[in-house]
Amino acid sequence: MKMRAMKQWLERLPYSTATVARRPKEQSSYLYFFPDWDDFIYEPFNAKDGEGTQGKRTYAHEICGAKTPFDGIFLSLAHIYAGKGALHRYTDTNGGRIYLRRRLNIPKNILLFGDCGAFSYVGEPKPPFSPREAAELYDKYGFDIAASVDHIPLPEIPVRRSDGSVRKQALSKSARYERMYLTRDNAKEFLDICKRKRYSFTPLGVIQGINSRSYVNRLHEYLDMGYEHIALGGLVPRTDDDILKIVCAVRQALQDRTRACRNNAWIHLFGILRPKLQPIFKELGVSSFDSASYFRKAWLRSDQNYLAPSGDHWYGTIRVPISTSKAMQQAAVDRGIPVDELTKMESRCLSAIETCNEKVSARAQVTRTINKYGPLLERKGEENHFDEKHALLLNERPWEKCSCPFCRGSGIHVVVFRGASRNKRRGLHNTWVFYHKVLHGRAVPSSSSENE
Repeated sequence: MKMRAMKQWLERLPYSTATVARRPKEQSSYLYFFPDWDDFIYEPFNAKDGEGTQGKRTYAHEICGAKTPFDGIFLSLAHIYAGKGALHRYTDTNGGRIYLRRRLNIPKNILLFGDCGAFSYVGEPKPPFSPREAAELYDKYGFDIAASVDHIPLPEIPVRRSDGSVRKQALSKSARYERMYLTRDNAKEFLDICKRKRYSFTPLGVIQGINSRSYVNRLHEYLDMGYEHIALGGLVPRTDDDILKIVCAVRQALQDRTRACRNNAWIHLFGILRPKLQPIFKELGVSSFDSASYFRKAWLRSDQNYLAPSGDHWYGTIRVPISTSKAMQQAAVDRGIPVDELTKMESRCLSAIETCNEKVSARAQVTRTINKYGPLLERKGEENHFDEKHALLLNERPWEKCSCPFCRGSGIHVVVFRGASRNKRRGLHNTWVFYHKVLHGRAVPSSSSENE
């Protein structure tokens, strides 16, 4: 009874966390930002377009509407130099303002978060732009949240050789600390510029550290600068234990520092989605994070590509490689299969999938045709282990139990591992289930829901 009374008393105490100026009040307290690198799809889905670009280029927020599976879109200034991404496509050489929200049809309830893309230049001696240039770009594109210019102090960095190959090079202890302090100095200059120019976006100070103590030391410096929004960078290569140690240390220091303050600081974790740690991060008061992990699993894993609508287990996929790819052409040559026969094998697979239904005979036909064709591209050391996975997928037919628009719009094709048209839809399905079921624990409405 005493414990219950104490808990109720603690919950009644006034507390608040620094907010983003344009953040809708109805948004959750633990925000997920989806990193975008031109991850659009073409609508309507056309199974016969050869994985081409027929239809209208459409983003997830345009399809999902109020049920969009993220709270904001995460874009990097690295787009400008990478040759892809929205910032690259909408560069105005005349120096005019470019409102990405308008260009990408982003609704008001979706925040626009910009960062510098530090991993893209981690092998360089310094970032490709100054704090002033970064601030001007954030303002130009109309971001809601904008991160200071950081440089990751990794123990090893990739260095490109003259022949084009990449090797790992160790960074000295002094070089790592130099990057950490450069990140801090950039953060101070960035905040000063934002205040002086009165930019409308929320400035977010990025902390880079070597160990938990250095992260904590930088935290105090950033709070002294006047930052109310802070991000912890450089965590992606670290182990779960190391990440948890750093986040706990920062949280403890933050609590000690802001106990008598009006607001608690906003904490963002760059690139971190560790399923085992997510509940702990939420309890520790982490405000937001970004990750494309569930999206990319659609094609990066060999056996975990489609997340069950319940969010508690994964399925493999039906693999139908594109017959005109170099890998398939070489596989055909190695096995003495004529090119025209390879094309026919591919066509039989797609036809069987189109006519597949709940009948045992139809499922068996798909399995037979797929197992003659797909395993031509078996991965080294894996052999043909897809037979059992195909049978499980076709028997349980999980896409029929899912209410997400990507499963409803493409049916069985959402579980076909083939090209961008199908793979990105499956990635967005995974993101949908992750956000609505795994992250927030809300049951995803059934496909029969009248309100869907």
